[in-house]
Amino acid sequence: MSGTLTVVIPNYNKAGYLEKCVESIEGQTCKPEAVIIVDDGSTDGSQGVIDRLTKRYPNVRAFYKPKNSGVSNTRNTGLSLVNTEYVTFIDADDHYLNKEKLELEMKLQQEKGGDVIAYSVTGFITSEGKHLTKKKDRSYYLCGNVYDDLLITRKWDSIMRDYVVKTETLRAAGGYNEDRSLFEDYELLLILARDHEFYCTGEYGTAYTEGGGLSLKNKDSQTMIQEEIILSELKRLDDKHRRRILRKRKLLLFKRKVRSAIWKS
Repeated sequence: MSGTLTVVIPNYNKAGYLEKCVESIEGQTCKPEAVIIVDDGSTDGSQGVIDRLTKRYPNVRAFYKPKNSGVSNTRNTGLSLVNTEYVTFIDADDHYLNKEKLELEMKLQQEKGGDVIAYSVTGFITSEGKHLTKKKDRSYYLCGNVYDDLLITRKWDSIMRDYVVKTETLRAAGGYNEDRSLFEDYELLLILARDHEFYCTGEYGTAYTEGGGLSLKNKDSQTMIQEEIILSELKRLDDKHRRRILRKRKLLLFKRKVRSAIWKS
């Protein structure tokens, strides 16, 4: 398997999760060349945990920011420190469910060739470790040219997270928007999907701790910011493409509203 890989972990006050996160990376069948933990000015004793992890694992490096500056800046700081061909990110309070996660994604990169982006199925869990979702058949997950699907938020329950991507591809896309602390990952996905195909391994990858992420906000804020990103992206499209997306999105939102009403009745 060709290509080298770095895993970047942005951390802010997640001392209680860091060790499990790093251990899940070190236990991968495809061990990354480097693991970079970027601490965003934590005040909960994270530095002590990180220092112990750098001593335990030779490939783990730490970067301490003097003050808190937000998740997007923290991720971009990590990206600037990467010197491998490929990179992937994982939040400090998440961990890998599957020991072959990185191996499968790197293999998919090689199989598809070119400048593609490989991802796995996210397992949503509670802070107590209870699974909230079940993995579906591989055909369910978005693959290939996913731009329109992302724009209309089709299959939002299986949005790509913690994907393996070429480092230069992510840098060329501009990295994460530092003016955002919410949906910055969705905005970057749309930018990447303009010119790059995505492929899913069909297997579990990351265990995402529901409600515990760096970008937690209330639902109204989420909806408002998501719509702002979508409207901004729609302005890039020609009239025909824009009308097609708006029709599909209107229909999708209507179906969701009907399903929600049925569940509540």
